[in-house]
Amino acid sequence: MTTYILDTETTGLIDPHMTEAAYSIVDIIDGKVIVLQEPRSKRFNPMKEISLGSMATSHICDEDVANETPHTEFKLSSSVDYLIGHNIDYDMQVLKNAGVTHTPKLICTQAMVSHLLPTLESHKLVALLYHFHKDIARQQARQAHAAIADIYFTQLVLGSLIDLANSQGHAITDVASLYDFSQMARVPTHMSFGKHKGAAIADLAATADGAGYLKWLLKQDSVDPYLAQACQQALK
Repeated sequence: MTTYILDTETTGLIDPHMTEAAYSIVDIIDGKVIVLQEPRSKRFNPMKEISLGSMATSHICDEDVANETPHTEFKLSSSVDYLIGHNIDYDMQVLKNAGVTHTPKLICTQAMVSHLLPTLESHKLVALLYHFHKDIARQQARQAHAAIADIYFTQLVLGSLIDLANSQGHAITDVASLYDFSQMARVPTHMSFGKHKGAAIADLAATADGAGYLKWLLKQDSVDPYLAQACQQALK
Protein backbone atom coordinates (compact mmCIF):
# COMPACT_ATOMS: atom_id res chain seq x y z
CA MET A 1 0.00 0.00 0.00
CA THR A 2 1.53 3.32 -1.12
CA THR A 3 0.40 6.82 -0.18
CA TYR A 4 1.46 9.98 -2.00
CA ILE A 5 1.13 13.58 -0.95
CA LEU A 6 0.74 15.19 -4.36
CA ASP A 7 0.62 18.72 -5.75
CA THR A 8 0.52 20.08 -9.29
CA GLU A 9 1.07 23.44 -10.93
CA THR A 10 -1.07 23.99 -14.01
CA THR A 11 -2.02 26.15 -16.96
CA GLY A 12 -5.11 27.54 -15.22
CA LEU A 13 -8.47 26.62 -13.77
CA ILE A 14 -10.16 25.86 -17.11
CA ASP A 15 -9.21 22.44 -18.51
CA PRO A 16 -5.96 22.47 -16.49
CA HIS A 17 -2.85 20.85 -17.92
CA MET A 18 0.17 20.09 -15.76
CA THR A 19 3.26 22.30 -15.78
CA GLU A 20 4.84 20.75 -12.70
CA ALA A 21 4.14 17.81 -10.41
CA ALA A 22 5.60 16.97 -7.02
CA TYR A 23 5.01 14.16 -4.59
CA SER A 24 6.35 12.53 -1.47
CA ILE A 25 5.67 9.03 -0.17
CA VAL A 26 4.27 8.97 3.36
CA ASP A 27 2.55 6.72 5.84
CA ILE A 28 0.41 7.42 8.88
CA ILE A 29 1.58 5.43 11.89
CA ASP A 30 -0.01 5.91 15.32
CA GLY A 31 -1.49 9.21 14.12
CA LYS A 32 1.83 10.66 12.94
CA VAL A 33 2.90 11.52 9.40
CA ILE A 34 5.96 9.44 8.53
CA VAL A 35 7.90 10.52 5.42
CA LEU A 36 9.17 7.48 3.54
CA GLN A 37 10.53 9.42 0.56
CA GLU A 38 11.33 13.12 0.50
CA PRO A 39 9.50 15.30 -2.06
CA ARG A 40 10.46 15.06 -5.71
CA SER A 41 9.31 17.31 -8.52
CA LYS A 42 9.38 17.45 -12.30
CA ARG A 43 8.21 20.01 -14.82
CA PHE A 44 6.18 19.16 -17.91
CA ASN A 45 5.22 20.80 -21.18
CA PRO A 46 1.45 21.28 -20.84
CA MET A 47 0.96 21.43 -24.62
CA LYS A 48 -1.18 24.54 -24.24
CA GLU A 49 -0.70 28.15 -23.23
CA ILE A 50 -0.28 28.99 -19.55
CA SER A 51 -2.73 31.60 -18.28
CA LEU A 52 -1.48 34.88 -16.83
CA GLY A 53 -3.10 34.02 -13.51
CA SER A 54 -1.16 30.77 -13.31
CA MET A 55 2.08 32.51 -14.24
CA ALA A 56 1.49 35.00 -11.44
CA THR A 57 0.88 32.13 -9.00
CA SER A 58 3.51 29.54 -9.94
CA HIS A 59 5.97 31.82 -11.79
CA ILE A 60 6.22 29.13 -14.48
CA CYS A 61 6.06 30.62 -17.98
CA ASP A 62 5.58 28.96 -21.35
CA GLU A 63 9.26 29.23 -22.28
CA ASP A 64 10.27 27.55 -18.99
CA VAL A 65 8.58 24.29 -19.96
CA ALA A 66 8.72 24.40 -23.78
CA ASN A 67 11.44 21.74 -23.90
CA GLU A 68 10.14 19.56 -21.07
CA THR A 69 8.45 16.17 -21.39
CA PRO A 70 4.79 16.43 -22.51
CA HIS A 71 2.36 16.28 -19.57
CA THR A 72 0.73 13.23 -21.13
CA GLU A 73 3.84 11.23 -20.23
CA PHE A 74 3.24 11.66 -16.50
CA LYS A 75 2.82 8.25 -14.87
CA LEU A 76 1.05 7.32 -11.65
CA SER A 77 1.90 3.84 -10.44
CA SER A 78 -1.00 1.46 -9.96
CA SER A 79 0.53 0.68 -6.55
CA VAL A 80 -0.57 4.09 -5.25
CA ASP A 81 -3.62 3.44 -3.08
CA TYR A 82 -4.10 6.93 -1.60
CA LEU A 83 -3.44 10.48 -2.79
CA ILE A 84 -3.34 13.28 -0.21
CA GLY A 85 -3.50 16.95 -1.13
CA HIS A 86 -5.06 20.32 -0.53
CA ASN A 87 -8.09 20.28 -2.85
CA ILE A 88 -6.82 16.97 -4.19
CA ASP A 89 -9.84 16.60 -6.49
CA TYR A 90 -8.40 19.38 -8.65
CA ASP A 91 -5.03 17.64 -8.86
CA MET A 92 -6.76 14.38 -9.76
CA GLN A 93 -8.50 16.17 -12.63
CA VAL A 94 -5.10 17.44 -13.79
CA LEU A 95 -3.80 13.87 -13.80
CA LYS A 96 -6.82 12.68 -15.75
CA ASN A 97 -6.22 15.43 -18.30
CA ALA A 98 -2.72 13.99 -18.68
CA GLY A 99 -4.20 10.58 -19.45
CA VAL A 100 -3.91 8.93 -16.02
CA THR A 101 -6.61 6.28 -15.66
CA HIS A 102 -5.69 4.89 -12.23
CA THR A 103 -7.78 6.59 -9.52
CA PRO A 104 -6.56 6.07 -5.93
CA LYS A 105 -8.63 6.98 -2.89
CA LEU A 106 -8.45 10.74 -2.39
CA ILE A 107 -7.77 12.40 0.98
CA CYS A 108 -8.47 16.13 0.99
CA THR A 109 -6.82 18.29 3.65
CA GLN A 110 -9.02 21.22 2.58
CA ALA A 111 -12.12 19.20 3.49
CA MET A 112 -10.54 18.27 6.81
CA VAL A 113 -9.86 21.86 7.81
CA SER A 114 -13.34 22.95 6.68
CA HIS A 115 -14.75 20.41 9.12
CA LEU A 116 -12.35 21.01 12.00
CA LEU A 117 -12.02 24.82 11.70
CA PRO A 118 -15.12 25.93 9.77
CA THR A 119 -14.96 29.56 10.88
CA LEU A 120 -11.24 30.08 10.29
CA GLU A 121 -10.74 33.19 8.13
CA SER A 122 -8.96 31.31 5.33
CA HIS A 123 -8.60 27.65 4.44
CA LYS A 124 -5.80 28.20 1.93
CA LEU A 125 -2.69 26.09 2.43
CA VAL A 126 -0.30 28.91 3.31
CA ALA A 127 -2.87 30.50 5.64
CA LEU A 128 -3.04 27.17 7.47
CA LEU A 129 0.74 27.06 7.64
CA TYR A 130 0.66 30.46 9.36
CA HIS A 131 -2.09 29.21 11.67
CA PHE A 132 -0.30 26.02 12.75
CA HIS A 133 3.39 26.76 12.09
CA LYS A 134 3.91 30.51 12.04
CA ASP A 135 7.69 30.42 12.44
CA ILE A 136 8.10 28.06 9.48
CA ALA A 137 5.63 30.11 7.44
CA ARG A 138 7.56 33.32 8.07
CA GLN A 139 10.77 31.64 6.91
CA GLN A 140 9.54 29.60 3.96
CA ALA A 141 6.08 30.66 2.77
CA ARG A 142 7.54 32.90 0.08
CA GLN A 143 8.23 29.65 -1.77
CA ALA A 144 4.52 28.79 -1.82
CA HIS A 145 3.11 27.54 -5.12
CA ALA A 146 6.32 25.85 -6.07
CA ALA A 147 4.96 22.32 -6.12
CA ILE A 148 7.77 20.82 -4.05
CA ALA A 149 7.37 23.49 -1.34
CA ASP A 150 3.61 22.87 -1.19
CA ILE A 151 4.29 19.17 -0.56
CA TYR A 152 6.32 20.08 2.51
CA PHE A 153 3.67 22.53 3.69
CA THR A 154 0.93 19.94 3.21
CA GLN A 155 2.90 17.41 5.27
CA LEU A 156 3.11 19.90 8.15
CA VAL A 157 -0.54 20.96 7.94
CA LEU A 158 -1.70 17.34 7.66
CA GLY A 159 0.12 16.42 10.86
CA SER A 160 -1.49 19.34 12.70
CA LEU A 161 -4.95 18.47 11.37
CA ILE A 162 -4.59 14.86 12.52
CA ASP A 163 -3.55 16.07 16.00
CA LEU A 164 -6.52 18.44 16.10
CA ALA A 165 -8.96 15.77 14.93
CA ASN A 166 -7.72 13.29 17.50
CA SER A 167 -7.96 15.92 20.25
CA GLN A 168 -11.64 16.29 19.32
CA GLY A 169 -12.32 12.58 19.78
CA HIS A 170 -11.65 11.22 16.30
CA ALA A 171 -9.41 8.18 16.00
CA ILE A 172 -6.99 8.72 13.14
CA THR A 173 -4.20 6.18 13.53
CA ASP A 174 -3.39 5.05 9.99
CA VAL A 175 -4.06 5.94 6.35
CA ALA A 176 -7.35 4.02 6.24
CA SER A 177 -8.81 5.90 9.23
CA LEU A 178 -7.47 9.18 7.78
CA TYR A 179 -9.36 8.42 4.55
CA ASP A 180 -12.55 7.65 6.48
CA PHE A 181 -12.27 10.96 8.34
CA SER A 182 -11.59 12.87 5.11
CA GLN A 183 -14.68 11.33 3.51
CA MET A 184 -16.81 12.31 6.48
CA ALA A 185 -15.31 15.81 6.45
CA ARG A 186 -16.26 16.30 2.80
CA VAL A 187 -19.89 16.74 3.88
CA PRO A 188 -19.73 20.38 5.07
CA THR A 189 -21.26 21.64 8.31
CA HIS A 190 -20.94 25.35 7.41
CA MET A 191 -21.39 27.40 4.25
CA SER A 192 -18.07 28.32 2.65
CA PHE A 193 -19.37 30.96 0.21
CA GLY A 194 -22.22 33.32 -0.58
CA LYS A 195 -24.31 35.56 1.62
CA HIS A 196 -24.44 32.92 4.36
CA LYS A 197 -20.70 32.20 4.40
CA GLY A 198 -19.68 30.87 7.82
CA ALA A 199 -23.21 29.97 8.86
CA ALA A 200 -23.98 26.47 10.11
CA ILE A 201 -26.06 24.62 7.53
CA ALA A 202 -28.22 23.12 10.29
CA ASP A 203 -28.99 26.63 11.60
CA LEU A 204 -29.91 27.81 8.11
CA ALA A 205 -32.35 24.92 7.71
CA ALA A 206 -34.13 26.03 10.90
CA THR A 207 -35.19 29.41 9.46
CA ALA A 208 -37.53 30.13 6.57
CA ASP A 209 -35.02 32.32 4.74
CA GLY A 210 -32.17 29.91 5.30
CA ALA A 211 -34.19 26.86 4.29
CA GLY A 212 -35.25 28.66 1.14
CA TYR A 213 -31.62 29.33 0.31
CA LEU A 214 -30.68 25.68 0.80
CA LYS A 215 -33.56 24.56 -1.42
CA TRP A 216 -32.44 27.04 -4.07
CA LEU A 217 -28.89 25.65 -3.90
CA LEU A 218 -30.19 22.12 -4.45
CA LYS A 219 -31.77 23.22 -7.72
CA GLN A 220 -28.44 24.44 -9.13
CA ASP A 221 -26.76 22.12 -11.64
CA SER A 222 -23.29 23.04 -10.38
CA VAL A 223 -23.88 22.38 -6.68
CA ASP A 224 -21.15 20.25 -5.09
CA PRO A 225 -22.55 16.77 -4.36
CA TYR A 226 -21.23 16.81 -0.79
CA LEU A 227 -22.82 20.21 -0.16
CA ALA A 228 -26.05 18.87 -1.65
CA GLN A 229 -25.89 15.94 0.77
CA ALA A 230 -25.41 18.32 3.72
CA CYS A 231 -28.36 20.48 2.61
CA GLN A 232 -30.64 17.48 2.15
CA GLN A 233 -29.72 16.09 5.57
CA ALA A 234 -30.32 19.48 7.25
CA LEU A 235 -33.71 19.97 5.58
CA LYS A 236 -35.07 16.59 6.69
